[in-house]
Amino acid sequence: MLGLLYILLSSSFYGFSNAYWKKAIQGYSFLQVIFTRGLYTTTFFGMCYFADYQWGMFTPWLGVRPAFDLVQLAQSLGLCIFSFFGLYFFVRSLKSKTVSLVAPISSINLFGLLTAVLLLGESWKISFSIAALCVLGGIILIFQNEWHFTSIRSFVKALGGSILASFFWGVSYALFKYPVAWLGVLPFSFLLELCVTLCVGGFLLFQKQKWQPIPQTPIRILALCLILGTIFLNIAYKTATVTQIIFVSKFQLILTLLFGQILYREKVKALKLLGIALLVLSIYLVI
Repeated sequence: MLGLLYILLSSSFYGFSNAYWKKAIQGYSFLQVIFTRGLYTTTFFGMCYFADYQWGMFTPWLGVRPAFDLVQLAQSLGLCIFSFFGLYFFVRSLKSKTVSLVAPISSINLFGLLTAVLLLGESWKISFSIAALCVLGGIILIFQNEWHFTSIRSFVKALGGSILASFFWGVSYALFKYPVAWLGVLPFSFLLELCVTLCVGGFLLFQKQKWQPIPQTPIRILALCLILGTIFLNIAYKTATVTQIIFVSKFQLILTLLFGQILYREKVKALKLLGIALLVLSIYLVI
């Protein structure tokens, strides 16, 4: 149960962050916002890692740091770079699409479920099948008025970025269980944020974007949510299965919708409430 609590806490911070991204990037380069946020998060995790390495400051809560080899470090690095593209396509989609259109597709996580079952060998229970149907039904009820497509091309244009975000995030977050076990919570969190920041920096240099003055308060809020969400999620990898993490993380989508209603004044209809109820039921079935 403790692992499930960590997932819910992580989902709370990630849920707010996903809704707040659109507000943070309005009128600004989304790559510059990601890069600036990365400077905050990388610095924080780097300082925590150094303090734990030197004085064991966080060992009582996170456990003793495991020993890792170069192969494990290289594989972890590759997975971090792979995961970066999930964030890239998610935030790029938010630049031109509504939160209620981007969030559900990127949160379906079919790719994560397939990775957990086929690659990690986790067992699939009947309750998981029922929970998956609840998730699918809930998402259809919540977003049925948002999805209007006249052709396959219009579908790809509207949701292509969200589908790619779902793929890169789904696969990488399912496999994060390995680098967390190899490196430890703090070293892996630092490596992940460092990779994301360097990748975005590379994109900025390649595109030769002129740097814009960006308000720091929204970026600091995003950084704080990411730091807390990442810590709780990486701890959850030690105490819960990947399949449980994927299903219980649907709480993140519920909060993204609720925060989206508050921040952008979107109306809540009866069908949306029923869809949210189905998402809550899917979490209950897995717990």
